[in-house]
Amino acid sequence: MPRDRQRLTLESGPKLDLAELIPSGSGKPGAQIRCVLTYGSGETITATLQLSEYGGQLELSFQERLQSFSLVSHPRHFGGLQWYAICPRIVRRVRVLYRPLGATFFASRYAWGRRAAFASQFLDPIGRAWRTKARVKASLLGEADPKEWDLPPKPKGMRWATYERWVAKYDAAEEMLDAQLVKAAARLIERL
Repeated sequence: MPRDRQRLTLESGPKLDLAELIPSGSGKPGAQIRCVLTYGSGETITATLQLSEYGGQLELSFQERLQSFSLVSHPRHFGGLQWYAICPRIVRRVRVLYRPLGATFFASRYAWGRRAAFASQFLDPIGRAWRTKARVKASLLGEADPKEWDLPPKPKGMRWATYERWVAKYDAAEEMLDAQLVKAAARLIERL
């Protein structure tokens, strides 16, 4: 049975992923990156990143507010650096920062604790399966008509291994829906 929605969802407000803010190959020490992010609600956030040898600074400007985060880098196995922000609330390195609806600052999902949760935590197994199917379909569709396909064909340029992973997720969601249908039918038969 799904939980009652008594908390905010992390997805209800803006989300900042450092992997998206720092494009591949541009996270070199000495780089300065400035991005202006516009969300569906019309809100605009300006992110300014200044990267140094082992750290850096992330400044966010939104709703006439200014918030700063320290950045640290960690070397990757095959070269390059992985960048993390230090969440000021829990002093932990994180890659994604959230600001749920109504909040006045960005923080990691760990800092929000029980005050906020992911939207999928409020769904029952059937709702999660439908959500998974919709996500898979949306990522595979591209420019195709959504009504035309149940499971879209492999998009041009996508590797077969990646496509097969998406298909496996889609099939698992289908199996979950089938299992829930069987359970519902069994409960209905018991009542008769």
